[in-house]
Amino acid sequence: MTIFDNPKLISLLETCKDLPTPPGVAEQIIGLSADSNSNISALAEVVSLDPALTAKVLRMANSPMYARAVKVESLEQAVMMFGWNGTLNLALSFSLVSKMPCSSKKGLDYNFFWKRSISAAVSAKHLAKVVGIDVRKEDLFLPGLLQDIGMLALDKAVPDLYKEISENQHQHKMVQKVEIDKLGADHASVGAWLLEHWGLPQRIIDLVAISHHEERYAKVGNTTPAENCIEVSNVIADCICSDEDKKDYHYAANVCEKLIGLDEVGFLENLEGISQEITEAAAIFELDVGDPRLINCIAEQAKELLLLRSMETLKTAEELHHEAENLESKAKKLEDSVKLDALTNIYNRGYLEISLKHEFELSVQRNSPLAVVMVDLDYFKKVNDTYGHDCGDKALVYAVEILRSCVRGTDSLFRYGGEEFVVVLPNTGDVGAESLASRIVEAFGSKNFKFQEEISFPLTASLGVATQGESISFDNWEDLLNIADYCLYASKANGRNQYTLYKEEDAANSATG
Repeated sequence: MTIFDNPKLISLLETCKDLPTPPGVAEQIIGLSADSNSNISALAEVVSLDPALTAKVLRMANSPMYARAVKVESLEQAVMMFGWNGTLNLALSFSLVSKMPCSSKKGLDYNFFWKRSISAAVSAKHLAKVVGIDVRKEDLFLPGLLQDIGMLALDKAVPDLYKEISENQHQHKMVQKVEIDKLGADHASVGAWLLEHWGLPQRIIDLVAISHHEERYAKVGNTTPAENCIEVSNVIADCICSDEDKKDYHYAANVCEKLIGLDEVGFLENLEGISQEITEAAAIFELDVGDPRLINCIAEQAKELLLLRSMETLKTAEELHHEAENLESKAKKLEDSVKLDALTNIYNRGYLEISLKHEFELSVQRNSPLAVVMVDLDYFKKVNDTYGHDCGDKALVYAVEILRSCVRGTDSLFRYGGEEFVVVLPNTGDVGAESLASRIVEAFGSKNFKFQEEISFPLTASLGVATQGESISFDNWEDLLNIADYCLYASKANGRNQYTLYKEEDAANSATG
């Protein structure tokens, strides 16, 4: 909603007798801006009618903000340097500021108003140069200066408006919210209406009208570089003029990058330049902006706060990274707990079915061999019956240590149940499988199992071996496993402590039987 949607507010402003009006020289300058036949010489003549205005224009031309090698001696030289629009904007700025109210017993804080206005004006002028838009940098000085002019009008038309929020006038967003809540329009809209009544050029009116459109930050697209500079100048002015605990440099840096493409480093570099120019411009305009040392240290303060924010962000990122690693570790442990046998810490029977099915499918697809070795500890029931289950558990762990010492890195070891184990050997035929089985039998028979100091006995194993894809092909992984189990029981029937390999003739006999 804008002022034009609120006829009551327009009527209130139109009937207010104390609205700000441009002084005589300013009116003549505005008249020249509307005259298509006017030229720089005519403008210089009007400015020269006001000695104080002439002095300020010359002082601006020779200020450090322009850093000219040759001193500008005459008004004509200054006018040529600034150009038509630049001189018009600067002359209007000086004239308007010199005649506008600068103090108030109640309501609007005028000292803060002008400090913020000159900060926004300098920021807009500075950013115009940085962005390199197709205008003289002075062309954005006046709309930057006047973007809050509507507050002067509202202070006269609605005297109690700012009095109610006197302690919060330094929070510009809160001021704008109060205006909209109470009047249905903010001071940027009122300022555009006022400048239109003054007869200022439309380009200035349009820039003032959009200067506080917060939604533009989220929707960049159909905006001009000049509009973007004005919006960023508004945000930078907030940073410079707000109370210390309300300065949001991080937000300002984000807006700056979003609207005009300056990264954080560029933002800090230009903030330092803007801070210096504000004190210079304030002196020329004869405005009190407080201790210039406080203004000039703003860039250093911004650097410290942004560095602190970056460190906090980095710390947060590190914490999130560590948290992710912990979650990943916990997830892996949970996954492993589903796959692993709690006692022996090797894969369990449930995972054997998944793994063996996968390896069998790969064997068929790649036409490569696959071997399965089943292992059963001999007379293991006697161990439990004679020495107890604690000894039996230790014997199972001991058996796994022996099996691990025999298998290769590519092999997988599973506890099938009780004292039975399975070894899956990818890319392995009869020769490799027999070699492993022989190593296992020999390893078990080479030493005794010891439990505590006084208990020691031999622990042997019987094995069954079956291979797929070399001389024999099975229909599925279950058949391969069952044949290995069949061979295991053959080893037990033949006296234990040995292995049995399923051979091609066994398959032939089984087929003919």
